[in-house]
Amino acid sequence: MPGIYTAALLTSLLAIAGFGTLIGKWRQPARGRLLLAAVLISLPLQPLAFYLLRLPLDHWLAAWLTRKSFTYQCLASLYAPLTEEPAKLLVLLVPAIFRDIRPENFVRYALAIGLGFALGEMAFIAERVSHQPALAKLPFYQFGGYISERLMTCVFHSAFVAIALSRLRRRLWLGLLGATAAHWAANFPLSLMAWNVGGLGRTTWEVIVGLWLIVLLIAAVVLLIHYTSTRQSLPRLLYGLRHCPACSTDFEPSILAINFGTERYEKCPCCRKWLWTKRSIS
Repeated sequence: MPGIYTAALLTSLLAIAGFGTLIGKWRQPARGRLLLAAVLISLPLQPLAFYLLRLPLDHWLAAWLTRKSFTYQCLASLYAPLTEEPAKLLVLLVPAIFRDIRPENFVRYALAIGLGFALGEMAFIAERVSHQPALAKLPFYQFGGYISERLMTCVFHSAFVAIALSRLRRRLWLGLLGATAAHWAANFPLSLMAWNVGGLGRTTWEVIVGLWLIVLLIAAVVLLIHYTSTRQSLPRLLYGLRHCPACSTDFEPSILAINFGTERYEKCPCCRKWLWTKRSIS
């Protein structure tokens, strides 16, 4: 079996474990079965958008313009945003899911849709890579770039969906436009690298794109936190207030901790002891 498939399976398991836990623990009311349905429905949407929308659009555009023309290349940079962002919203065609999405829980649904869409994209890319002889022979541990990039896209896709769902019942078209613009802005440095803008060379552009992905990842996480109705920190959203068994104080959870189910080993800011804490019941 090509190593890319092993890398895709490993990446999928990591994404399901990490984002599945995040979706399950996110303290926003939503029906669990519908969240799972949103993930499952989103799985084939990326490949379907590619084959049913993107390829026909590209064939039509290539017949109208030459593939080497600058106009064609600029328009081609719009393929992913214009086809993928509307495709993600097909989940809303399920009436029960549409009714259950509310201002207080749309981020949780955005995470579910983003996860499903990203998982489908992982499999799609792995399948295409497996047909490239030079890459198909590589062992899975040489696909570190694939693994890290695919995990980041789980966050990116979730953030794009969140932009659209934030306007679900008031000018959804505006939210979709914002999601499409954000997706295009995220991908555009890849086009600049392909065009070798400034004559910087591929190596320099790869560094620039890598830094851009880090900035984009931070921005996506900040956006998702901002969209939560509670405006709480991410640890607070996941683990709630913590209760110190030593001094009986409730405190904000820290990022620096060891998580074990509902318990965490962390430092109490009041008594300054490291100990196992549980969620506060107050």
